Amino acid sequence: MEKKTERVELLVKNIPGVLMQVVGHIRNEGWNIKRLWVDETENSEFSHMEIDVEGTHTKLALVMEHLLDIDCVVSVAMNVGGKKQIRNKRLVPAIQKDQAQEKISAIPAKKSGTFRILTVNPGSTSTKFALYDNDEEIFSHIIRHDSKNLERCGSVLGQKNYRKNQILEVLGRAGMDMSSIDAIAGRGGFLKPVESGTYLVNETMLEDLRSAATAIHASVLGGIIADEIAEQHEIPAFVVDPIVVDETDRKAKLTGMPGIERTSIFHALNQKAIARRLAAKLGKPYENCRFIVAHLGGGITVGAHCYGRVIDVNDGLSGEGAFTPERSGGVPAVPLIQMCYSGEYTKEEMIDRVSKKGGMLAYLGTNDMRSVEKMIKSGDEFAALVLDTMAYQVSKEIGAMTAVLEGRVDAIVLTGGLAYSSRFTGSIKERVDRLAPIYVFPGEDEMLALKEGALRVLRGEESVSLYE
Repeated sequence: MEKKTERVELLVKNIPGVLMQVVGHIRNEGWNIKRLWVDETENSEFSHMEIDVEGTHTKLALVMEHLLDIDCVVSVAMNVGGKKQIRNKRLVPAIQKDQAQEKISAIPAKKSGTFRILTVNPGSTSTKFALYDNDEEIFSHIIRHDSKNLERCGSVLGQKNYRKNQILEVLGRAGMDMSSIDAIAGRGGFLKPVESGTYLVNETMLEDLRSAATAIHASVLGGIIADEIAEQHEIPAFVVDPIVVDETDRKAKLTGMPGIERTSIFHALNQKAIARRLAAKLGKPYENCRFIVAHLGGGITVGAHCYGRVIDVNDGLSGEGAFTPERSGGVPAVPLIQMCYSGEYTKEEMIDRVSKKGGMLAYLGTNDMRSVEKMIKSGDEFAALVLDTMAYQVSKEIGAMTAVLEGRVDAIVLTGGLAYSSRFTGSIKERVDRLAPIYVFPGEDEMLALKEGALRVLRGEESVSLYE
């Protein structure tokens, strides 16, 4: 098929890796770059790019729409039918990205005989928190932070007061009586490996959360913020099923290379909560069930739940398992080693390629499933291949965990944000639905899971665990 060349003009955000995102996306689409030119604009936050793109006529017709799907691209201009067309992405003012000023609903008075629990879940660019009276959610809020404000804090730990003060400000606007809270549960971060459970935040845990080795993700602030608020009101602060829950079998640890052992880092909070919820639905104790739970999100982890313990699970952060919207998953070791020693990448860049800038993002320039499904609907065969391959790899992981459970599986569970995609879950179901009944719980109920862990302790249904 005859190829032609078109000039594309882009306005892009000046963020790290912007050139790699744009160039990588163009190449992955099957277009050739004949010329690329970048210049600054009057606004230091944006740059102007001109790219001469070579491709087939049918592919070039999709250039504007597909490039605009890249997060860092603000506008795209090119000649269509002899006329210059410009498409813009609506920019959200910075004030809307941070502390929202929308009307806050009033928090009702605490009901007699109930436990009131505050849950805190800091994410990379947001802070979620909610209030529960026993099992009833009475208030929830999400603060979406402007990345510039977070950068001014200097580090993840430096964001602690900034995030905590915004939580307290919103609660104050809602008329919150802080003395009515019985406990606070915060999301756990990179701690030492622990058994599943609800842990009291103590000084040993705080020291580990504040250490340079663990303070690499905002999740560490969950326990720290929970403790600081709890201390003011003389109530307990908890961390529930942190990501380092390790119940894996010894045989799951060895790798074949002495000096490197497999570690258990996974979506323990959501996996455990969903598994307990399904067990209750089936009328069985979680401790009597054999489940495979696949958490499908920015990271993908597939765990074998055997009688209340996760005896094997892929380390979704370090490059095991299926590739994900932003992680590489398992790749052949020798070519990876050769890439590391090629001199083209620094150590930090290689880690980013594995844990932050791999997978769907590297192939398609976006980690948003909705954007990928739009690309597929527009006839993008490569986008369809990437999505179906990701589902294929998840299915392989589920098959592997079936072997771990010796073929005796009560149910397979699909959960996480990607589980909202019927195309994605449907592709998985086609391959594994003969192994066991499949249940889909879309989304991440981390706030609910935090509440449930704290409530089990307050009700005396579970003994509080101590971090040592």
